Amino acid sequence: MSPRAVLVIWALVIGAIFLMRSLLFTGADADDAEQLICMQQWALSCGPRNPPLFTWIGIIFQPLFGPKIAAVIFVKFLIIGGCLFLLYRSSRLVLQDRALAALVALSPIGIYYFAWDASFHYTHSVMVSFAVCLSFYLLLVLERRRDLLGYILFGISIAVGALSKFNYLLFLGSLLIAMTADRDFRRLLLDGRMALAGGIGVLLASPYYVWLWNHRAWATALAKDRFTPGGPDHAFINLAGLGDLFQSVLNFLLPLVVFLLVFFPRAWGRAGARDAVSARYRRLLELTFLAMLVMTLVGVFAFDASRIRSHYMFVLILFPLLIVARAQAAGTSPRPLNLYASVLVALAVIVPGGVAVKYVIDPLRGSKAYYHVPYAVLSQKLRDAGFTQGTIMGDSLGYPLAGNFLPYFPDSRIVNLLDLQLELPKDFAKTRTIPTTSPRADGKCLLLWTPYPDGFREQVMIDRAERLLDATIPHDIPVHSLTAAFQNGHGRTFTLEYILVPGTGSCR
Repeated sequence: MSPRAVLVIWALVIGAIFLMRSLLFTGADADDAEQLICMQQWALSCGPRNPPLFTWIGIIFQPLFGPKIAAVIFVKFLIIGGCLFLLYRSSRLVLQDRALAALVALSPIGIYYFAWDASFHYTHSVMVSFAVCLSFYLLLVLERRRDLLGYILFGISIAVGALSKFNYLLFLGSLLIAMTADRDFRRLLLDGRMALAGGIGVLLASPYYVWLWNHRAWATALAKDRFTPGGPDHAFINLAGLGDLFQSVLNFLLPLVVFLLVFFPRAWGRAGARDAVSARYRRLLELTFLAMLVMTLVGVFAFDASRIRSHYMFVLILFPLLIVARAQAAGTSPRPLNLYASVLVALAVIVPGGVAVKYVIDPLRGSKAYYHVPYAVLSQKLRDAGFTQGTIMGDSLGYPLAGNFLPYFPDSRIVNLLDLQLELPKDFAKTRTIPTTSPRADGKCLLLWTPYPDGFREQVMIDRAERLLDATIPHDIPVHSLTAAFQNGHGRTFTLEYILVPGTGSCR
């Protein structure tokens, strides 16, 4: 196992999945499709669900691909590549062994949510993994440099994390707590220049957090919907939250944690007499993970959180480094290392092969087959029906429609109802979250949704169009239906309903 071998393996895996996602699959899920919408214009935020850094990076690289899903996937895999590079560099400093560091850098191929699920879902979760690796690496650099530039870089990493995803703040707080237990790290923490680093982080991230404060009622409504959907029964909520927490940690680390248990059993006990150069860093990581667990438990009980999802655990990306460091300290022979490396290489073949299999079998299963919806065919039918450009408002209860139509109507304003289907507060500032009308968007207004038997979604669409876009929808306006065959769907069809509203494209 060598750094060059790991680079080649990851390049082949990422390249193969990127090509398949960009060329074979016709649709995207909610996260990727949402980013296409957010990338329509520069803004402090696209909503309170996540900070905006991924979107800002996407806007920079979007000219390479245009308003297509390939732009989002490219940015996602670029960030994954940066995360893996930083993981390797951190492992080199911790382990002082190039082969073991390369093994750590390959290890995320064994994390289902990182190697597989992130290929189809998650944008900001990938971003927070990068931020965690960046902050940890720059802390190791700071320990060696101990100069002003080191503190400035660490401060910039804090801003990157704070603008990536909110759970980065949990990691940062836990890391700072863990630093107090080590004399040398404590000196770094108590140095006056650390206040400068924190100030840089706060300063760079503050414009977004001011925006979030101004929209705190919306953010609160979203947080309640996300974390406490079970009602006011506190005992039930706390039990559900505890169960979700431990299940989410385990789910995120699978199947990698099984391989680490099998091949390095001694790493899970006491490190033994054969201590290694990694001792201080192992303790730092152990205390960081422990602090994150304790702080999350406190949050479950303090805020009655009953839903903690597995993809929140992308902050655990440094876990393979901790276990390999413990295995190094406990002493391990070449055989388990070689077997572990062989399993990881096998997974590097299985993962892109699984993407190809998914393309074939997804429409045959009972799933929604998000990635096979024939958006090109549906777009042409909408043109034939009279819509060429204007404003498109799309539902997200069934399929993430709005963002997936953007590549086919790039001159239109696209509005996604994700997070806007909540009970919005009265002081909701729509002008800060709804894209402004394009000067070229002088066409009609199109409302799209997937059908529901009781007509609920039709009413939601009309209500939100009238409230968010100042639209006036005639009560007798007809509802139309479109049907097209799923790509590679073996006869399976997809249906959507729509209302085409005459007007200036602003729905006014």
